[in-house]
Amino acid sequence: MAQLAYELSFKGAASDTLAAAFDNAILTTRHGVTTVHAVIRDQADLQGRIARIHALGLELLEVRLVAELASDDLAWIDGP
Repeated sequence: MAQLAYELSFKGAASDTLAAAFDNAILTTRHGVTTVHAVIRDQADLQGRIARIHALGLELLEVRLVAELASDDLAWIDGP
């Protein structure tokens, strides 16, 4: 099954401590908005990441599907 790459954006700049709450993801901050770039394995994973943003008291701004990934595209997230 192909997996999906998503970007979840929230208001504010993520500290290193906050970034650690988003395991297996890459965070970028620009113009006061932090974007979590992550491979989402299924709808439960997506809902869990959205719930984590809300639980941390962050304001979710956008959820965007970026790409459908083939298994060989996952090296950046799964490691060698």
